[in-house]
Amino acid sequence: METKKVKHYTDNSLGFPVQLSDVTFIKVRGEWVPKLDYPRMIDKVLSVLSRLHRPLTGNEVKFVRLHFGLTQAAFGAVFGISGPAVHKWERRGDHATDMQWSTEKDLRLFIQSKLSSDTKAVGILYEELTARAGNKSQGKVRELVTA
Repeated sequence: METKKVKHYTDNSLGFPVQLSDVTFIKVRGEWVPKLDYPRMIDKVLSVLSRLHRPLTGNEVKFVRLHFGLTQAAFGAVFGISGPAVHKWERRGDHATDMQWSTEKDLRLFIQSKLSSDTKAVGILYEELTARAGNKSQGKVRELVTA
């Protein structure tokens, strides 16, 4: 079997671009295809999404929902919102959903709780996200004071 290494590869199979490094490709029926461990990659992507330092995009929210096998209504119910609100987020595509930070924080904690039964890991993420929210509000206060 013929193989080659690609230094940088962008995988779009999850509905949004995922940048990968040092990917092995194999030749199958004359075509080069990435040799990826998709279950491992998906777990890693979910972990990264839970800790991103930017708002989630509509495509990322859709990926999370579909990965956990939920309808828009069921997904919304987890966060106390409607199915149409989830639909609105997902329609944003590659753009930020504009959901409230408290809902996004809950969504990220939901991801972490599904990835790990370790309550300490969820608690650590909660502290990180809470601190980040505090820094955001402090930044806004500083902007108002210096303006």
